[in-house]
Amino acid sequence: MTYENDIPDYALVPAKEMEERVVVPITKGAIYSPVQVTNIREKPKTTITIEEDILVPDTKPDLKDILLIDGKSYLSSREVDQIVKSDDYINLSGEIELQTLYSPERQEGNSPIIPIQTRVSFKDQWHTSVSAGATLILDCSIEKIDYMVINERKYRVKISLAIVAREYIDSKVDIFEGLADEEIQVLKETVEISNIALRKKDNLSIREDILPKDDIRPENILKQDLSIVENYKQSTGDKVVINGFVYVNILFSAYQNDENCMPSHSIFQIQERIEFTQFIPIQQGGQWSGCNVFFNDHDLKVKLTQDEEGNDVFRLEGDLLTYVELYKNTEKEIIVDGYHKQKDFVCDFLEENSRTLIGTMASEASVREILSLENCGHELEKILYATAEVVNGESRSEQGKIITEGKILAKIICLASDEDETIFTVKEELPFRVVTAMPQLTGNEIICHKIYIKDLWSEKINSKQLEFNATVLVCGEVMQPTPFRVLTNPAFEESSVCNEPMPMVIYVCKQSDTLWHIAKKFKTSMDSIRQTNCMETDTLSTGQKLLIVK
Repeated sequence: MTYENDIPDYALVPAKEMEERVVVPITKGAIYSPVQVTNIREKPKTTITIEEDILVPDTKPDLKDILLIDGKSYLSSREVDQIVKSDDYINLSGEIELQTLYSPERQEGNSPIIPIQTRVSFKDQWHTSVSAGATLILDCSIEKIDYMVINERKYRVKISLAIVAREYIDSKVDIFEGLADEEIQVLKETVEISNIALRKKDNLSIREDILPKDDIRPENILKQDLSIVENYKQSTGDKVVINGFVYVNILFSAYQNDENCMPSHSIFQIQERIEFTQFIPIQQGGQWSGCNVFFNDHDLKVKLTQDEEGNDVFRLEGDLLTYVELYKNTEKEIIVDGYHKQKDFVCDFLEENSRTLIGTMASEASVREILSLENCGHELEKILYATAEVVNGESRSEQGKIITEGKILAKIICLASDEDETIFTVKEELPFRVVTAMPQLTGNEIICHKIYIKDLWSEKINSKQLEFNATVLVCGEVMQPTPFRVLTNPAFEESSVCNEPMPMVIYVCKQSDTLWHIAKKFKTSMDSIRQTNCMETDTLSTGQKLLIVK
């Protein structure tokens, strides 16, 4: 048997002509519409450490025991705009305001608690990857303060400062809408996209007097805690309305007249809510989907002074700096696929990332705990002062609810019932859990929250127990990740070989088939397949036969 005789007849058919395909870009006639997109990314938290030796001022007595150290941190600039390099060092600088309370070696004067106010500056560089052209919004908070008494005139603090940031990448995305001179079949999806339409900051001047009790003559402010709590916010066409209050918590020394009208010195605590409403004008009007608010109370301070009638008052005074981000949701139909009935239409796809604001949250919960003093070595005579701070908190979506869990650190300064009237501090981390109902949740939401301590109080139960109470408020925005594909580089692909399509074919459906993909495969329309096969729905079943007519 020779080689030639082994070749069957069908194999002697001449080979098909080599097909050459040329892509012709559509440079004219392509229609686009722009959409503004803001891609938001949370950067991983970084921690910097600041160590500082603090001297007791010459005017104050020697230090015996530190009762309490806490404070607030402020950045010199919270916004880094228009970053040029894609990978760079971010310069960090700011100030930490520390408040220290200590017991003196020997009491000189009337107060058994001595305050020290200290400002600690810091500078550092944060190496992080940031996209070119992005805006970086920074925030800082004190995570932990460790201290060590070196001698009666000096102590050392070690401050762990947490730095967090959000990266905002604003871009204009051109959405392909079709061709002016050619009719193409398109598959569309509707997406809702949020972008930061406006950022603005505004100052609100606050001046409010807090009156002590009639029988108390304040002498000196030992410690002041200020917390700005957001009640509600509303964005209209030409303004943003923000309502909230300044929670003022003051520890002070004072003289108090006893029953015999003889003045006696003591330590007191006063708490007050100073409500405010802020109107922030917006030059560009529009329909806003929501807003995000940040407060900076660096300029707000309480001072002891007298009012116009000569009464001793605590005066809260200064400017509250408010930052506002306005979100705008845009609903857009986007072409996610397309084809031409006669020509070979080709294109590329670009993946875009965005977020959609789907709602806001505001819920609160009570924290109540009985604290035992068995291990402190003292019996409780009186509670002098109570404060607290948020240590940590995490939010997650779960079965139509947002669950926020974390811890607050309660700090209570107490007077012991011993002969020396010892002053001691009780510290305890207490858990909290706040639940917000949101039935529309699906489980993959991004929750940006702010946690406030709305109010707090503590009272003595007996010599070995005290009760601590606080209200924790959680506010925030809930966003949905919104990835979408944008059709780019539309073109026609021309072939050197003319392949005439069959005028009619029976197609057997596979498991993964959709009506769109079948129509695209045979360059017909979905309507034509529906009409030819008398289809009432677009649902297909495996093995179903469809008549395709060109």
